[in-house]
Amino acid sequence: MPNPNLTAKEATALITLSDSAKDLFRAVYQSRQKSEKGEEDESNSKIRVNEIISKMSFFYEKIRNAVDYKEEHLLRKNAIERILRRLLMTGHAHEPQEMAKTLIIELIRAGYLANNAVLEEKIGEVAAVIDRFVKLRQLILAAGKKEKKEVEGVKKWTINLMATNIEEMLGDHKIDQVIGTHMFDIINSNILDKGNDKEFSRDKKIQIYIAIYSKLFKYDDYMLEYMLFRYFNSKWNNATDEDIALAAQHYNEFRDVVQQQLNHHFRKQIQKIAARYTVYFSILEEAIAENPQGTYDKLKNSAPQFKRLIEKICERRYKESRGKLRRGAVRSIIYIFLTKIILVFILEVPAILFLGDQLVYYSLAINVLFPPFLLFLIVMMTSVPGDENTAKIQAGIEQIVFKEKQESHPVKIEYPRKRKAATMMVFRFFYAVTFILTFGIIIWGLAEINFNIVSIIIFLFFLSLISFFGIRLGRFAKTYSVTENKEHFLSFFANFFYVPVVGAGKWMSETFSQINVFIFLLDFIIESPFKIFVEVFEQWTAYVKERKDQVVDKY
Repeated sequence: MPNPNLTAKEATALITLSDSAKDLFRAVYQSRQKSEKGEEDESNSKIRVNEIISKMSFFYEKIRNAVDYKEEHLLRKNAIERILRRLLMTGHAHEPQEMAKTLIIELIRAGYLANNAVLEEKIGEVAAVIDRFVKLRQLILAAGKKEKKEVEGVKKWTINLMATNIEEMLGDHKIDQVIGTHMFDIINSNILDKGNDKEFSRDKKIQIYIAIYSKLFKYDDYMLEYMLFRYFNSKWNNATDEDIALAAQHYNEFRDVVQQQLNHHFRKQIQKIAARYTVYFSILEEAIAENPQGTYDKLKNSAPQFKRLIEKICERRYKESRGKLRRGAVRSIIYIFLTKIILVFILEVPAILFLGDQLVYYSLAINVLFPPFLLFLIVMMTSVPGDENTAKIQAGIEQIVFKEKQESHPVKIEYPRKRKAATMMVFRFFYAVTFILTFGIIIWGLAEINFNIVSIIIFLFFLSLISFFGIRLGRFAKTYSVTENKEHFLSFFANFFYVPVVGAGKWMSETFSQINVFIFLLDFIIESPFKIFVEVFEQWTAYVKERKDQVVDKY
């Protein structure tokens, strides 16, 4: 391991590594040592499950994820939340140790954790998390009479916090935590703050944390609630009963503060900054992790070689982005086919016949083939960053790594000015006109080719949904983009009429995801019996193995 306190010489100029670079080298090195030590240490007991049984659970999880479109990095956290919800619903709230053991075993079976790699002591750590949140939930629910909707909200909220806490515990985020600390310092120092507005300074710092956890740790809004919960309850990981009672007393106050921060005016402004530094640090981390000594030598002796290394990693990351884009498109098509396209056959045809209209077979064919074709078109037209973006990443990383190249990038963030009521009414009126005009033209065009009312509704439904999914998929391609998108007249004109379609798709996606019949069937009808079957089958397999060993031992 290179000494991070050494300095680098290039030609006659003295190049000094920054504290950020030193700490990142140190964190990667320590992480590698810990990993190697864990592989060599066989003395600690680890949790092992039957591999044949695991394959059954693994394939079930794949099927479930196909019909429940979620981001890949959220799948394990969502699985934890789902398992916890089932265990709590089936009366295991007073058995945190048993819940923790069942949870970890199911995660291993489903492929979210490696088999024979998780130490048994993790069960106790997870059980402690479950116990704290169960107590919190009980105290909140006991504090005054609550309506059914509020009770369900408390249960959902505590399960989400519990799941996020466990997800964080089961992962290894030490390197990201080091990166996050330096990202906070950089972003905080660049944001102009006169210091005479305490509310501005407080909100700015909280929003920097939110941006870092959102971009670097890839937390969604539900997971960010846990981050803020821990921010305001700093003793939570070692909370006593008194600490839990205090958190319960401030439940309503806390939820209000969280919503204010998640909807804060600073959020989008600061997230743009955090997204850029996330790209710089993640690529630098990969360069170090691949070959710490080699990367250090390049930094010390040859800036051009270091630049080529960064360029190579960027190209690899762009290629990965293309792969994620394609995989995301496939998952989207499967999701839409399983949960939405079937509407063409169970709704469109019966409705047309009920209304006494004739079946127009080409309209049925268009409604079946159009969604995957449109998604394919969007994917083909979505490009990944190029050389200009790579050059900017190289410059950004050099500013992080070398003290001599560090520059200040002052950013001014402000509370947005409130528009006058009359101005807002005018804007909303024009948006409504755009919405009506956009969908009106589409409806007119479909009517001209003899689409009936039912077929038109189905077409508009899929058009909006696919357009929204296309926007989401586009984020995969732009994951490592640090350059500003250049607007031109054609794109401005297209966006003017495209936004209403995407907005409708967003609303439909959120609405129908809440009433996903397939998810209801899987979670409440199939999953519990399936998990019971898997458990019994594994116990039976173990019993048969024991009997076999007994028979063999006798002879």
